[in-house]
Amino acid sequence: MLLDILTQSVNEFQVDCLKLCEKHYPTIHNQGMSEHHLGLAFARRLARTLTEFGHQCEYAPLDLFPVHENPHHFRVSCDKGTVWILTHHMISAGKTCREKLLQDISLWKQEYAYAIQPNDLLLLLTDHWISRSQKSRELLHWWTGRLPDEINDYHTQGITLYESDSQLMQTVDNTFNISPCYVKFGHPLKRSKNQQLVRKYIQLYAVLQGA
Repeated sequence: MLLDILTQSVNEFQVDCLKLCEKHYPTIHNQGMSEHHLGLAFARRLARTLTEFGHQCEYAPLDLFPVHENPHHFRVSCDKGTVWILTHHMISAGKTCREKLLQDISLWKQEYAYAIQPNDLLLLLTDHWISRSQKSRELLHWWTGRLPDEINDYHTQGITLYESDSQLMQTVDNTFNISPCYVKFGHPLKRSKNQQLVRKYIQLYAVLQGA
């Protein structure tokens, strides 16, 4: 039940981001969203969807780090369980950024071991602007384990995607023994002229269960 609502929220969040982009163009087109705004916007979206389905809920930032004015990790709790949201804006998609994601999962497990319940879900929420670097163009494969079917649409926009030697889900499973139950990517931004998807901007989602 909680997974169904979470996956629906992911789909609805794509629409939210498009509306946000139209409202704040060209800022988001040029810079993307900050980790704080990305995480907070999704926490609000999930809370809204839960409320629509008749579940009272609350959302709050996680105290994973020293007091921060703009937290970017959140939890959304209701009677069905808690969704823990770890948000990252991957600037380079290189080794350091990828390791930071794994470090935050480890820190979350340590800090909240007492509170994590069997029905809870962990959402990894990441966005990235694809650049010319190889690591950047490997990110989609690293995250999902495959290249997208619409590979020609990426070529049309000057993007050549590559396969990655490693994959996030295998690493997470081997390191933390957490299994992915939902993996998705999306391109929520559209060009104002022709409404084509801006494929250089990508949002990546992974839902993990069994923490």
